[in-house]
Amino acid sequence: MFKMNVSKIIYLILSLLMAILLAIYVDGTTLSRSSAVQKQTSTGLMGLGLQKTETVTMPIQTSGISTDNYLITGLPETVDVKITGPSALVTAAMNTKNFQVYADLKGLSAGSHQISLKVSGLNHELTYRLNEKTFNINIAKRATKRFKVQTIYNKEAIADGYQVGDVTSSVTTAQIVGSQMAVSSVNRVVANVQLNRNTKTDINKKVALQAIDVNGNIVNVTISPETAVVNIPIKAGTGNKDVPIKIESKNGDASQFDITADINSLKLSGDAEKLAKISNVTATVDLSNVTQTSQQTVDLVIPDGITADHETVQITIEPKQ
Repeated sequence: MFKMNVSKIIYLILSLLMAILLAIYVDGTTLSRSSAVQKQTSTGLMGLGLQKTETVTMPIQTSGISTDNYLITGLPETVDVKITGPSALVTAAMNTKNFQVYADLKGLSAGSHQISLKVSGLNHELTYRLNEKTFNINIAKRATKRFKVQTIYNKEAIADGYQVGDVTSSVTTAQIVGSQMAVSSVNRVVANVQLNRNTKTDINKKVALQAIDVNGNIVNVTISPETAVVNIPIKAGTGNKDVPIKIESKNGDASQFDITADINSLKLSGDAEKLAKISNVTATVDLSNVTQTSQQTVDLVIPDGITADHETVQITIEPKQ
């Protein structure tokens, strides 16, 4: 009887130990899973809450007024927008730019106004800041007009003896756009070509077109097209030049004679480029068999393409005593 009770007690103790060990195992497993879930949840929440700030440049749009009929000045083309919010939403806004920055000009008349920019289409979880929000603008009635383009240049810059041929331009007419007051003050549209001093070669240059008033002042309007390519052909013209007569000799020693001519200089006419290269005209006398005072009619050496007021010169040759 006593033996049977001992066995039963041992069995109960072993069962109790097994139950305790099983409970410890189950609690440990549950705690590990709970920690993992809590960690994952915490990580996910942290990811959703991560903040980010980026700056994007956006075009400024206008609404409430017809830009076909009115000209708006004082408003830049773009503005920088600093966006702050959840990282994913900021990145999406930067990539898609699916929001607008605009100036609402509804109800504004011609004249000066102070306006503030507005933003629409940005996710409500994002905040923004504009680098500049308020602007002083001017609204004016829009006007257009066409002008014939005139080419102007400093004629004094052309080298002496050179002349300009037919000047051509890639643009013959241009349209100007601006306020009615500005457009009405435009007298002409010009392609102003700047030349270097003493220009002797053809000019082919791209220049900006300018709208100027009757006093030669530049008027602030938009010109279309903005530039023109101008060609100014430059070539040597005709001219006149006085040059000395240079006497040379042959067949004798010129130092033994007094040699004089009835004229000492010539007036040359012709191609200016050729004239520029001529410093004198030569007359050659023959000293052979000259024993007493004598005269010779000598042909002058005139370059091709050049004419002179004399073709010959009378030279007196007198032997020295």
